[in-house]
Amino acid sequence: MTIRDKRQKEFADVWLKEKHGILNLCPRFGKIYTTINALEKLNPHCTVLIAYPDLKIKDSWEEDFETRGYTNPNITYTTHLSLHKLKDKLFDVIVIDEIHLLSEAQIEVCKELFANNEQILGLTGTLSSWTERTIEEQLDLHVIATYTIEKAIEEGVIVDYEIHVIRVPLDNVTLQDYKGKKKTEKKQFDALTWVVNKLQNSGSDTMFMRLARMRLIQSSLAKVKATKALLSKHANERVLVFCGVTKIADSLGIPSYHSKSTEKKLFEEFAEGEGNHLAVVKIGNTGVTYKPLDKVIINYFDSNAENLAQKINRCMAFEYNTPDKKAHIYIVSTTEPTELKWLKKALEFFDENKIKYV
Repeated sequence: MTIRDKRQKEFADVWLKEKHGILNLCPRFGKIYTTINALEKLNPHCTVLIAYPDLKIKDSWEEDFETRGYTNPNITYTTHLSLHKLKDKLFDVIVIDEIHLLSEAQIEVCKELFANNEQILGLTGTLSSWTERTIEEQLDLHVIATYTIEKAIEEGVIVDYEIHVIRVPLDNVTLQDYKGKKKTEKKQFDALTWVVNKLQNSGSDTMFMRLARMRLIQSSLAKVKATKALLSKHANERVLVFCGVTKIADSLGIPSYHSKSTEKKLFEEFAEGEGNHLAVVKIGNTGVTYKPLDKVIINYFDSNAENLAQKINRCMAFEYNTPDKKAHIYIVSTTEPTELKWLKKALEFFDENKIKYV
């Protein structure tokens, strides 16, 4: 039995004592196996609801159930978005995977669902103090056990890491077309920020303008140039690049793979160890095993700190060719206070002594 197996059984037992609470177990620890350990000690025909944020996660549950030989005909699967369809149903056990990603509306649905059901298991690996407090106050669901990233590294469950933050100013030279007006991305960002502040001061909704500003950062020329410079510097190493949009992945001058790609072979070959560089969009960071890498570059992140922290943790689950066997993760950020604020929130989950700023 490995140390991971031992810890998975221990945390299952912690939940079984109360049968109500959140297990905050670092990403790649094996939350599904931990859940199976708990379910195996309950009635084999108990009714179970499993909710997750993304349909792809259902595949992971089904695959792990098959691998472990756990069978139960009374399992209901649903997404967080569809929870409202089951809010009046009764279950012996409710599992909310990635509970930190519940929206405000979904939390309201869970209030009704939990009111009629007692045995609740929340699963997470990146829970901010703010989200933890919200879930406690709104759902009366508390964290009953935590397995931190540092503890997982100490026990050899995941690899150690170094995070390199590359900060670049937005491009203020190249003119681009923004709805018929020629501006640099810096001037357009400043214009959007001015509108956001004006709307906020008047008490108006700022969501649309904030999304527009986020999309601009997502497609930043300055971040593309910085990413290309990193790829050039590490031309002979295996580097995986995570991008936010297909246009950027396709503009890096390296093979790319995303939802619009017609050739999956490139992606499969890279995963098997062929080729040095690959850019992906919303693909390839979950459920994929890569032959050892040298570097990972995160070209884009959004305002959700837990999303970025989770992506970094998933990068730590890959194997690396580096002499120190550490995960070397490069995050490309602009110098704009807005994006640096998002980044700061995400990096609170990690040891500041392992973060280098350029």
